[in-house]
Amino acid sequence: MKKKGLMIGGICLAVVAGILGYNHEAVRVVFHNVYSPSVKLDESTEWDGGNSYEKLQYSEVSENDYLDLYVPDSDEPMPLIVMVHGGGFVFNDSQSRQAQLMYRYFRDHGYACASINYRLAQEAAFPTGVEDVKSAIRFLRANAEKYGYDPERFAIWGESAGGYLSVICGASNDEEFNSVPFIGEDENNPVSSEVQVILNYYGCMEFGTQAADYKELKIPKVVQWASGLWLTDAIKDTGYNDVESYWMRKDVNTLTQEEKDTYSPLYYIQKNLTPENSPSVLIWHGDADLSVPYLQSERLNELLTEQIGADKVEYKLFHNYKHAADQLYSDENLGTLKEYLDTKLAK
Repeated sequence: MKKKGLMIGGICLAVVAGILGYNHEAVRVVFHNVYSPSVKLDESTEWDGGNSYEKLQYSEVSENDYLDLYVPDSDEPMPLIVMVHGGGFVFNDSQSRQAQLMYRYFRDHGYACASINYRLAQEAAFPTGVEDVKSAIRFLRANAEKYGYDPERFAIWGESAGGYLSVICGASNDEEFNSVPFIGEDENNPVSSEVQVILNYYGCMEFGTQAADYKELKIPKVVQWASGLWLTDAIKDTGYNDVESYWMRKDVNTLTQEEKDTYSPLYYIQKNLTPENSPSVLIWHGDADLSVPYLQSERLNELLTEQIGADKVEYKLFHNYKHAADQLYSDENLGTLKEYLDTKLAK
C-alpha cells in the first residue's frame, strides 16, 4: 500500500512538473511562492514606546468585536492607522502575522495603530465584517481625545480579505453598513466612519472572477487548486464550494447584478467617490500572487483613476512577490509606505 501511494504521488508530481515545464510563467510564479524570503518576527510582545490597549471592546454585538490599540508617546496627537487583517474571511485575528509586522513598525515611527478584530464567516455572514470595521472606526474617532491621536487623520490598511474590507469601508458613506453600534454611541453626536487614506494590500475586489483571471495569466488549474487548499479545507463541511460563497451564504456564480453591487467595493467607488470627495488610495500587489490575481488590483487602479483622478491613486506591482509576501513588510518597503502617509496625512 505504501509503495502504491508513493507511485501515485510520483506520477502526480511528474504530471505537474510536465505541465509547468511548458509554462515558464507558471514555473516563475510557483518558484517564488515556494522560495520566498521571510522577515523575522520578534517573539517579544513588550513595547515601551507608549500605551497599549489590547482586546479593547468597541461593540457589544459580539465578543469578537474588539481591537488592539497602540499609541506612541507624543506631545501632539498623531495620525492613526486602522489595520484590518486578512485570512480569507475564515482565518486570523487582530494579532495576525501581517498586522504585527505593520503595527510594530509604525508605532515605532510616530503613528498610532489600531488592529481590528471582526466577525469571521464561521460566526456571521456578510455584511457583518464590513459593519464591524466601520463600527470600530467610529469608536476610534469618538475616543480620539481620550487615547491621544488625531480624529481627522485616519488611514485604513488591509491585506487580502482585509484589503476588500478596507476598500469597501473607505468607499461607502456614513449611511451604509452602519447597523453595528459602537460602545458609547448613544452618548455621542453622529460620528463619521470616513478615512483620509486607504491602503490596499493585494485585496480581493471581485468575487467569481478568479478562474478567468488566472487563465489570462496562464496559471494552470492544478496550480490554482493546490494554492487554494488552505481555504478549501476550512469550508469542506459548510456546503459551499468557495470561501466567498460561504462568507455571503450565496453561490457567487448565481448572483444577480443587484447582489453583485451589494458586495462589490467597485460599486461603492462608482456610487460615492468623486475627485472632490474621496480618500487617497494606495494599492500594492505581487505578480506571483496565487490567492488573489493581480489583475483585480489593475482593474481597481483603472477604476479609481477614472473616478477620483490619477493624483489620488498610487499603484505598484511587485515583481516575484507572492500573496502576503514578507518582503512587503520589510523596513525598506514600510519606510516607503511611511513617506507616502507622511505626505497624505500631513497637517
